[in-house]
Amino acid sequence: MTNSNTFLPTFGNKPKHIIGRSGITADFLEGLSLPIGHRQRATMLIGQRGTGKTTLLLEFADLAQQAGFVPARVTANDEMLDEIIQLIQINGSHFVPAEKPKIKGVSAGAMGFSLGLTFTEEAKTQFGPRIKLSLLCDELAKHNKGILILVDEVQPNAPAIRTLATTYQHLVGENKNIALVMAGLPTSMSAVLNDDILTFLNRAYKVYLEPLPLGEISVAYATEFEKQGKTIASEVLEEAALATKGYPYLYQLIGYYILGFAQNADTITEEIVRRAISTSKREMIESIFAAALKPLSARDKEFLEAMSKDQDASKISDISERMGVSRTYAQSYRLRLIESGVIAPVARGELSFEIPYLGEYLRGEF
Repeated sequence: MTNSNTFLPTFGNKPKHIIGRSGITADFLEGLSLPIGHRQRATMLIGQRGTGKTTLLLEFADLAQQAGFVPARVTANDEMLDEIIQLIQINGSHFVPAEKPKIKGVSAGAMGFSLGLTFTEEAKTQFGPRIKLSLLCDELAKHNKGILILVDEVQPNAPAIRTLATTYQHLVGENKNIALVMAGLPTSMSAVLNDDILTFLNRAYKVYLEPLPLGEISVAYATEFEKQGKTIASEVLEEAALATKGYPYLYQLIGYYILGFAQNADTITEEIVRRAISTSKREMIESIFAAALKPLSARDKEFLEAMSKDQDASKISDISERMGVSRTYAQSYRLRLIESGVIAPVARGELSFEIPYLGEYLRGEF
């Protein structure tokens, strides 16, 4: 593919342009300006793979820096609390003088720091994450800086997540200038929000990542293709936008292949667009479908197979009949799959696939 291709269909990177999320970023920025402890200062990003969670975390980190916050972005793991503290020290170091003056004859090290944001040996060994974060909040507050913690791929029943969330609650209670963003899959986030210890997170600002507006995708494609010196007929452009189904990963993927296949052409033809769409669908098999289906039970997958028999929305009565089970029995799997973000209710008693082209894939159409 050409090096001038500006579309970035990868996970963990921030694309050059983010579309369709201006309302979410505006709400996030507003939250940082609101009083400590406001629900918009604790944001839960909820969405399936490919819906742009990591992209938004990267954007939030950049915006927060401009708003006077020191960001610490991590992927959920057992060691993340230490990583968060280290990232705050690194990212906040240029705001704090490397040498601390004596204060009324007492070494500044007595407050927990030796140089800059480096903890004294005593603080390192004697203080836990909560005290260290409190000290960092206080030190950065002297320089009019807050702290933003961003956690990606949140997992349920994780001690580190519980410790971080309860630490955040304590720091808010102490009026520390801190904000929190957590991102994860629907099932994982649901489990975290329903954790008996973390019920206070239900008061957080929840963002369910919806499909991107197709109009914005069309405009973004047209603008980028024009920048690349390519022409495209309006009906071909519409076909490309419709094929994304508003899914951020597909928007990047289809755009990437269109420009790649058209690198030696002045006009983006219908053939090029259809080739890009077909290639993108096949790439979804490993990057999205396999990961979404892996944690599901055999019965869950049987439910999805029964759904895939329909070209459009599926009725729960038809699904239960195809599975050879009662409607009540099928309802339990319906609820599990809705919670996992794989399917969604579209009308009373009707369901559709939440992940684009999953039905077609299960029908063996590509």
